[in-house]
Formats: sequence, structure tokens, C-alpha cells
Amino acid sequence: MSSHAKRKPRPCGLTIHPVIGCPFDCSYCYIRDMGIGFKPEVTKIDGKKLVEEIRRNPFFVKGRMGVFLAIGSLGEPFLPGEVLEKTVDFISSLKTLENPIQVSTKCLIPENPVLRGINVLVTVVTMSRHVQIERGAPSPIDRMENAKRAFSVGAIPTLFVRPIIPGVTDVEIEEILDEARNAGFRSVVFGTLRVTTSIVKRLEKAGVDIKPILDRVRALNDSQKYIRGSDLKDLAMKIAREKGFIALGSACCANALAHGVPCVDVRWIWRRCTSCPNRCQEKVPREEEVLE
Repeated sequence: MSSHAKRKPRPCGLTIHPVIGCPFDCSYCYIRDMGIGFKPEVTKIDGKKLVEEIRRNPFFVKGRMGVFLAIGSLGEPFLPGEVLEKTVDFISSLKTLENPIQVSTKCLIPENPVLRGINVLVTVVTMSRHVQIERGAPSPIDRMENAKRAFSVGAIPTLFVRPIIPGVTDVEIEEILDEARNAGFRSVVFGTLRVTTSIVKRLEKAGVDIKPILDRVRALNDSQKYIRGSDLKDLAMKIAREKGFIALGSACCANALAHGVPCVDVRWIWRRCTSCPNRCQEKVPREEEVLE
């Protein structure tokens, strides 16, 4: 039995792992601090078995108003070959549950009809320094232009500007948003940088001035922690709205908006709601609409 049968959902939903490990070697990535390496390890179970395990999970609620399913937190799900085949198999099987599904990626999105109705987060945090900071990933221009293929098969792409790296992302935000708008994106999620001692060292090695980062963190150690970045996020959201985007504060908001359901993280209660057009609080279901 894999961990899918027993893990509690995170704020973004129940995380699904078709692959663990990523070869892209992004300097800001947190998975190396979790002991996960560059070599992608494809999950052994197939999609049918995955669904069986998820249905046994005591924290799982099935259906459109149920638990969100989030793919891509511990590895790149659209790597060509065996990884992509596994991800497509997983998504095809997961769609039988009818839960909102979200995939996060830096890869080129496949033009596959299985993605119809899926929220795809396309990560872009820099235009000019991706070669240094995201050494193995496709260029941000290719990622955004390629998203047109996702639109063509009925997927719902969202620009994912996470993490906002001080001194890098914040100074490029207008360029990033302009390119994304030209590529057809209409919504964007912004998120704050998480750091450890090793992440900061990797960013410095990549040529990033780390002083603006260190100025925003109290104690740097091996434990992952968010920098103080609410001002950067607020400014980015303001600029995005001025450019006509729907600006969102978290990945779960994007999944909720894409599927027209309330955010399972109930941000409007305990965190700051960004007042997007989804109006989550008006869509909260009755108990009998959720529980089988």
C-alpha cells in the first residue's frame, strides 16, 4: 500500500505522486532538502490501484465538492516517456472520482485530451535568469507558449509565479505577466519563497544576490521556512490586476476557480481571500451534497 491511502490532504489537496524526483535542478527547489534526488523514480502502482488506495483513505471525500487532488509536488509529472505515461494513466483514472484535479509543471504540456477540465499550473519565476536558476527546465517562453496546446485540448492553465525570489522575480514581474497574457493566460497564482541554508547557498551559487532574501528571514537553518514576503506578493497581485489578470493567493484558489467550487482551504475564513470571481463562500455545499 502506498502513502496515498493514508496521507492527510494538504491545503492544496491530497498530493498525488506519479513520480518522485526531478532532473531540472532548480536552485530554489525544496525537494532536495527532503532527501529527494535528481533521478525520477516512477511510482509502481497503476491508475486503477491508485484510485482504490485513495478511496480507502479516511481523509478522502469523493466528488466535485470533495477533496482536491494535486499532482506534481515531488517531481515533474510531464517528463517525456515513462513519467508522462504514468501521469496520463493516473489522471485518466482519477477523473472517474470527479474530484477537482490540478497539475503543476515546468515541462512542455502534452497535447492530450485527458487534460480536458484539468487545472494546469505553469511555473515561471524569471525570464532573464532561468538558465542559472532553473538549469534543466525548458525556457519560460517555451513553457508559456506551449500552454496554448493545453488550452486547445480543454485544459485550464494558470500562471504559477511561485516562488517570488526577492531581487529576481519582483523586478521582472511586469515582463512575466506581459508574456503570459500574450500566451493566453488569464489567471495567476503568486507564492512566497521557502528557504533553508542549502537553498540560499544554491541561489547564491546561481548568481542571486542573497542579501534581499536574508533580510526577510529571521533564522536560517535546515528547516524550511517562508521568508517575509507579503509585500512582494501584494505588489505582484496589484500589478496583475492592473493588467487584467485574476490574481490568486494560493494554488487551491486556482483549482477552485477552474472547477467552480469552493476552496477546500476556506481561505475566506482563516486567511485573506483575494475576492476572485469564484465567490467561494456562496458555493459551500450542504453536508448531504458531499458525503456518500
